[in-house]
Amino acid sequence: MGSRFKSISRRSALAGGGAGLLGITTLSAQIAPTSQNLKVTVTLNGATYTYPDGPAIPSYYVGFRQDGRIVFHLGALGDLTKANVQPTPYNLGAHHVKIESGGSVVFDADIPAHWWNAEWTYRPVPIAVKRTPAQIVVANRMFPFGDTGARVGQTANYVFKGPMDSAGITIYMPSTGERPDIGLVTDPSASYMLNGKPGPMLAWALAAGSCPVHFRDEKTGQPIDLIKYPAANSYSEPRQGLPWLLRGTPDERSPGYRAFGGGWTPQQAHYCEMSYLAHVASLDMGFLEDLQYSANFTILCDGYMSGGRGIATVYGEYRGIAWAFRNLFMAHAATQDAETAGTLPVSCHPSTYWKTLLDNQLAYYTTKYVNDPANDYYRLVSGGNRWGPYGCDYMLMSLAFGVLTGHADWVPLYLWALKNAIDRTSGKSGYPVGWGSAYFLNAFEWAKKPDGTYDQGQYDTSKPLDWYGTFLFQQNDPNGRRPTAEEVAALKADPLNGGKAITGQEYLMNTRAVLVMASYLDKKGLANVRAMYPDLDTCIANVDRMVRNYGSVNPRASVVG
Repeated sequence: MGSRFKSISRRSALAGGGAGLLGITTLSAQIAPTSQNLKVTVTLNGATYTYPDGPAIPSYYVGFRQDGRIVFHLGALGDLTKANVQPTPYNLGAHHVKIESGGSVVFDADIPAHWWNAEWTYRPVPIAVKRTPAQIVVANRMFPFGDTGARVGQTANYVFKGPMDSAGITIYMPSTGERPDIGLVTDPSASYMLNGKPGPMLAWALAAGSCPVHFRDEKTGQPIDLIKYPAANSYSEPRQGLPWLLRGTPDERSPGYRAFGGGWTPQQAHYCEMSYLAHVASLDMGFLEDLQYSANFTILCDGYMSGGRGIATVYGEYRGIAWAFRNLFMAHAATQDAETAGTLPVSCHPSTYWKTLLDNQLAYYTTKYVNDPANDYYRLVSGGNRWGPYGCDYMLMSLAFGVLTGHADWVPLYLWALKNAIDRTSGKSGYPVGWGSAYFLNAFEWAKKPDGTYDQGQYDTSKPLDWYGTFLFQQNDPNGRRPTAEEVAALKADPLNGGKAITGQEYLMNTRAVLVMASYLDKKGLANVRAMYPDLDTCIANVDRMVRNYGSVNPRASVVG
């Protein structure tokens, strides 16, 4: 894709336009220009369009921000009070953009494409890093990262090549397997916390604009208001209520469904942190705008629960709910900071919007899961019959981050849910710590078919499984690593297996991070973890030993404290 951007002219680079879009240097003093002395010319298919005075391309918006940024957005929602009146989605092909300031050309480039619901931003000056990792930690805007005693994996030198580039982000988000973007933060963001080098982190933050989840209400210039339109959803077909937001053009493989542009497939369950830490480090308001769109998307991507309740409610896979919570915490904290600094753009929702959404989630999930006595054993924030320990760890990371960033009202839910990780690692629940991390565990046995085999779609709730029972029941699970009779015997003799996990070693990196985060919150006085779980230090020692014996840890799990 990089070859498409060779036409960014020498003039734009010399004037700072190219550097302002792509570059990463220190920030110089700058008086924000206004739309009165700025002119944007877009040439498409031989026709010329000018902004702010027109003529304009249908559903294509050029926003002039007070800090000098110019945001180019394709997409519109139409009349949200009526069904089936949204403008027809389309993707722009190759076109040319020229920006003039006071008669001087400051940006002049060919743009290869523009997806529906995506945007890109021109910045008059290069992005600056204004906060060090240490300052971010002191401000309680991220956990400290550092030496865990294991080798840390390397982060690729990701580079953002220009509008609609992905900079190496996995655009087909449902992809499974080890990836550098799945965690509380990404490896590029974690690497900044580890070494202070911002390049890859900023590259991914710039690429967040290319992710076509910017469902922008053209009447307000902000992300669609999910308090006003709680049932708004971008489901692949119109089955979850109104307004139904078209994610893009008809899918070429299945025309009855809608597809995102550019090959992107954003998905809640694998949605990565792209903008938050870059914003906290740089205070760039464009990154905050992208963060708000991401936080909105991980609610509206699935409106099943929202439509039924009439309240915008996070719904999805366990890990997807975790990332949606994370995005809401991040959007709320970052927006509060911008309000305090007096820099919040009018194109963003106020912090009260995000607080209301968070309050609604807390009320629902507390009532539905925390207050349910039947859910008190495994302490799952969603689901119940079958669950993945890795998903619980993702949830606990997100909840811990919420507590760190000042969401004290979430502490009871966090402490309640933390018992799941404590029981998996203390050695006292019956679960053999030396087994490592299973991929899935059952709360109940599966029901049996008439022929005596297990029906994996049905559960026998008369046969609940305790911690040791759920470990043993993996012997019947065709979808995960089955413990052998020899391994069961060895773990009975030494539940810690000499400090070496038998399976799921890579998942234990996250379990270790969860426990270290809990310890950090306790030391900071933000949650009384040790008072509720006096075995916390034993848990940390057990898992830390296994991670060190494994020998490596990815950057995004390298939490210390």
